[in-house]
Amino acid sequence: MRTFRTLTKSLFAAMVVFSFTACDNDDDNNNPVTPTGNIAAVASADPQFSTLVAALTKAELVTTLQGAGPFTVFAPNNAAFTKAGITSLDGLTKDALTPILTSHVLSGNVKAADVKSGAVETVNTNNDIYLSKNADGVFINGNIKVIATDVNASNGVVHVIDNVITPPTQSLVEVAQGNTDFSELVSLVLAADPAVATALSTASANGLTVFAPTNAAFTELYKTTPKATLLAPANRALLTSVLLYHVVPGRVFSTDLPNVSGEVATANPSGKVTFDLAGGAKVVGTTSGASNITAANILATNGVVHVIDKVLMP
Repeated sequence: MRTFRTLTKSLFAAMVVFSFTACDNDDDNNNPVTPTGNIAAVASADPQFSTLVAALTKAELVTTLQGAGPFTVFAPNNAAFTKAGITSLDGLTKDALTPILTSHVLSGNVKAADVKSGAVETVNTNNDIYLSKNADGVFINGNIKVIATDVNASNGVVHVIDNVITPPTQSLVEVAQGNTDFSELVSLVLAADPAVATALSTASANGLTVFAPTNAAFTELYKTTPKATLLAPANRALLTSVLLYHVVPGRVFSTDLPNVSGEVATANPSGKVTFDLAGGAKVVGTTSGASNITAANILATNGVVHVIDKVLMP
């Protein structure tokens, strides 16, 4: 991967005129414009990217996007920065902006028709992004939609996105520990076989997907299966099997679910789950039935968390 050098913004002598066509089908070519400028010039010529250009300038990354490339840039428009809560760059330093902005850039020229679901390396060597391609389009990290594609430049291609890609900073365990609504889940993980906590802390490069029941979900479970029963030393194997039933190998985002059919293996060797997308996304346990996914795509450094309102039972 390339190492970004200290850069300075140059003035552009020519304006580049182009149009974006929002896409419902990411296989469409969107009538790409004949390249008439590099990616930096394309962005600078369009007012909807004024915040992005200002951020690139502050991070001293403009000259790189004027380079030979080729690059693929997932470009947040001004509305995307607002959606991400970034209404001003004043409080963001070059060091803070660089890992965010470099997470939007791929080496190579990736057209919409070439996009496949899965992990993709960015020029930020510490942060991959995860693409989901379904009937509704292309999504990044489950929450960010590609809203226009294949804007050609002389050194690559730009795809427009509706949010800002922010690298995760917490592991799966840290996400759970940092949310008071997961205190019951955390306490049970600590009481289970140590292998459960170890697995969540040391997930492989492919990561894990955790369906995390809230405290209210456990309170409901305790009406039929008391917490004392789960914590009894004789039932440690039961507790461990229940917790592992909430873990799926790999990163499965909500935007991947339309492509999932049939049973899905969990970290519990004898337990599988299914998904029901009718009337909202649900994960279905063998004996517990459907649990609503109430919050999705909480990205961690080693996986992704979805919040559910019912404890899954194998």
